[in-house]
Amino acid sequence: MPSGFHFISSSTRQRALGSALLLCLAFGFLAVPSVLNAQEFTELPPELDARAADLYTGIMCPICNGQTISQSHAAISETMRKMVRERLVAGDTNQQIYDSMVEAFGRDILASPPKSGIALAVWIVPPIALVLGGFAVTLFIQRLRKTNMLATGVTYADRHNETDEELERYLQLVDGEMEESH
Repeated sequence: MPSGFHFISSSTRQRALGSALLLCLAFGFLAVPSVLNAQEFTELPPELDARAADLYTGIMCPICNGQTISQSHAAISETMRKMVRERLVAGDTNQQIYDSMVEAFGRDILASPPKSGIALAVWIVPPIALVLGGFAVTLFIQRLRKTNMLATGVTYADRHNETDEELERYLQLVDGEMEESH
């Protein structure tokens, strides 16, 4: 068989062809485990599927920075999702599944802090601080208004009438200018 590569010996060509064939086989074998994993997927009924999706958002990926297992494409996250599906099929409650994940990976695996113990403060303190802050701002504004009115000696009613008089003068000025332009 004539070839355009006369400067390459036939044994070198055969080795290159063999190497290329081995490379294709190696890449083919690398693709097989992902195909096999796809076949291992546990199909869930709709009510369990909804629970699984909720659980996925409550469990963090142990190797991904700031991602839940629902967001992560890491192999460990796929394994964890598979564990959740298996536990759901076995009839475990959400709390039992969370507890098993905490037992296997530690407390940091939870996306939100537990609502018990010292972590309860994370749930209680922010709303209380928000309400107290709003109350403090309201008091501050009221005190500022009172102080401002007392310092000027003008009551709210006086200021309100003065504002109406100023508005009336402004409107008369605008009306006068509009008549001049026509």
